[in-house]
Amino acid sequence: MFSNSIVLTAYVGVGIVATAGCVGAGPKPDPILAPQAFYTVMGEIALTRHEPRVAALQYQAAAEGTSDPLLLERATQVATETLQPSIAAAVSARWISVDPKSVDAHHAAARAALALFRIDECVQQYRIVLQTSPDGTDAAFARLETELGSADNAFGARQLADKLAEVFPSSAAARQMQGFAQLRADDPAAAVRSLTAAIALKPAADAQADAGAQADADRELAQALARARISAGDVEAPLAESQARLERDGTPANRLDYALLLLSAQRDDAALEQLAILARTPEGAPVALRLLGIVEFQQGKFDAAGMRFTELLRTGKFLDDAFYYLGLLAEKHNDPERALRLYAQVQTGEYFVSTLLRAATILQTHGDPAAADQLLDRLVEDTPEQAPEIFAARARIYADAGDIERGLKVLDWGVLQYPDNVDMHYALAATYEQAGRVADALRELSALLKARPEDPAALNALGYTLADHDKHLSHARRLIERAHAAAPKNAAILDSMGWVRFRQGKSNEALAYLAEAYADDRGGDIAAHLGEVQWTLGHQAEADRIWSAAALVDPDNRLLKSTRQRMHGLQ
Repeated sequence: MFSNSIVLTAYVGVGIVATAGCVGAGPKPDPILAPQAFYTVMGEIALTRHEPRVAALQYQAAAEGTSDPLLLERATQVATETLQPSIAAAVSARWISVDPKSVDAHHAAARAALALFRIDECVQQYRIVLQTSPDGTDAAFARLETELGSADNAFGARQLADKLAEVFPSSAAARQMQGFAQLRADDPAAAVRSLTAAIALKPAADAQADAGAQADADRELAQALARARISAGDVEAPLAESQARLERDGTPANRLDYALLLLSAQRDDAALEQLAILARTPEGAPVALRLLGIVEFQQGKFDAAGMRFTELLRTGKFLDDAFYYLGLLAEKHNDPERALRLYAQVQTGEYFVSTLLRAATILQTHGDPAAADQLLDRLVEDTPEQAPEIFAARARIYADAGDIERGLKVLDWGVLQYPDNVDMHYALAATYEQAGRVADALRELSALLKARPEDPAALNALGYTLADHDKHLSHARRLIERAHAAAPKNAAILDSMGWVRFRQGKSNEALAYLAEAYADDRGGDIAAHLGEVQWTLGHQAEADRIWSAAALVDPDNRLLKSTRQRMHGLQ
């Protein structure tokens, strides 16, 4: 695990003095070794040298000439762990040909296919996994639901879940997994149908289940259905039902459920009232303080948020979250040294990598780029599973500092190391665009869509970029509308739906989509677009209000700044 003492060292001199360990070249392979052994030794050496693609390729070469299931399993494992799904797909196919009854082999092939957005192939492999599970199909569906919940590819996971639900139409577990996947993929209306079907199928399916575990599962399912109904537009009935449940039984769990539904309904003030009540109970205080702080931070109420996170520290719970947000608040108060001290306290959790990327940004912008580079190098070594994210962030740090060419070199290397990773390609396209190389950006996005023609994210990325540069607007609109049909409540896609209409001169139509997007995501890009449309329609005061509110929470957003300056320059 990466040691945050590096960040503490950074604070001492407003910089990090950290030395990345070097691994020696290792022994040369004995020439009398069999080819498979040679390749595996070279693969292991590559792993110690932090050369993920080289390691996967070496193991793939070993796999091509063997019928040893253990070697094939190890080759597949290396390809999967080094984020090389194309190689994992090829090696797992070899493994299946040698040992067709291996559930692990089919599972590895399914995961690789999902990463590559090969949904039909993924369905075929997961179907085998589900049907051959030793503890039954429903238990296998429960594991798959957990697996898909942590998948980066939410749209692919949804398409997979839809097809598996067709294969297992009478399975409550399949419909539940489908509903959760649809909700994560921003199609709440579809989620309502699937979750309702799951509840209808559950009584017979769960007759022998443990009562306590069943109650928890039923509560989670009911809460997900309520959230889906609210997101789909059926707001009042789920809120009334949750409020009535709270009035009958004022447990912390029921109050938290009600507060979360209020947040889903974008009734933040009412949710904050419920969370404040919950924060006064010993068992509910940690989760309530965490949510209060996050919501108030998003609202731009930074002093209030700081008080919540400071109080959260005293509970001894969610410490990493508290230190992360307190670090962000220190940055907003222009206190980089305090921010570094706070970031140094983040030890693990979902914000760990984000924290160290923030620390690297501080170092880069406050005169110690060498220390920033050392931190980023070490971060890739210690969290290789997040290397693509780190490469993309590193390129963004360089580009924002004015060195776009260096950022592009980082991304070119990242794409060579992780050619299947879509985030690397999106980052490369965005940096091309920032550099003014629009044709290169469009080429990159077009190639990505060709490889993933049914991916709403790829459809939206190309459609939006075309629209933003006033190119092929009819084609851009068709691409975005296909993405919208698959994910009708996705804020980024709603933003694109509005923006392409604005580019086509249909400002009133654009306004409705952009307002819906901004209600869900108040980030700077959407605020910039919504404000520009409001301004064009003659609502200058409303445009300035939107821009000012967004600038509180996203002050460094380039598009927000440039749009506001440009529109005021037209006066």
